[in-house]
Amino acid sequence: MSAIRLLALTMIMGALLGCGLRVPPIDDSGDRVEGQRFVQAILINITCELRAAVADLHAAFPGGTFLDGFGIQSTLTLTYDEKGALAPGVTWTPPSPATAVFSLGAGLSVSSDATRTNKIDAYYLVSDLQKATCSDESRPNGAFLLQSDLKLSEWLFTAVSASMTNTVNFKTTTIAVKDSILQHQVKFVINTNATATPSWTLTRVTVNPSGNFLSLDRTRTNDLTITLGPAVPGVVEATRNGRRITVASRVPDRRAADLHLSAQIANGIETGVRNALNR
Repeated sequence: MSAIRLLALTMIMGALLGCGLRVPPIDDSGDRVEGQRFVQAILINITCELRAAVADLHAAFPGGTFLDGFGIQSTLTLTYDEKGALAPGVTWTPPSPATAVFSLGAGLSVSSDATRTNKIDAYYLVSDLQKATCSDESRPNGAFLLQSDLKLSEWLFTAVSASMTNTVNFKTTTIAVKDSILQHQVKFVINTNATATPSWTLTRVTVNPSGNFLSLDRTRTNDLTITLGPAVPGVVEATRNGRRITVASRVPDRRAADLHLSAQIANGIETGVRNALNR
């Protein structure tokens, strides 16, 4: 009876501590403030990266490039998947003659899975990004994830160089530039796994003789998609003083918007398949 009570107590503890039974937190420690700081650091770094890339390009080509009339769509996707599994086992050996061997084994397997996905979209005009830059002190400059150098400046210089050498037929005229779309994607996937395999041997009962008693798995997928395309005149709806009004603005070209959307769909499918295969 004591073994059964011990097994029940351990199962309850495992269920309370196991992943997949709650909405996954952004920060590994579960601290809400630290999660907010982490997301803010990523967003600051993305904005500063865009400003720095545009500023570097303008400094190198003061006469302008085909990107001057472009807009930049960015989508930050944070996906957190937590899985927990509990698989206790018990082997019972009753009193028996020396010539007879009999044992009874029993097991239980319980698993849970919880996924959280957060998205933040933003739209910038290259002309607006040229007006302000970030100081080195304001950038997070983290060593990992999307707080580090995203290599956007390197990609833009590569595209402009390709245009100047006529490797790709980028033009500065409004008509031709509608077919010129650039996209940059950065993705980090980090997996953390922990297992516990305790075992107890009593007079007649062995609790959890083999296998993982408790397993916890947390997968963090941080994805950033940036699409650069022509900014065309458009009309958007806004609310001012409680009244809906229409405002003339610059919006993404249809092809750029479609390419950005398709990248988001592909990213969602890829993340879903990866999580399914890890189950």
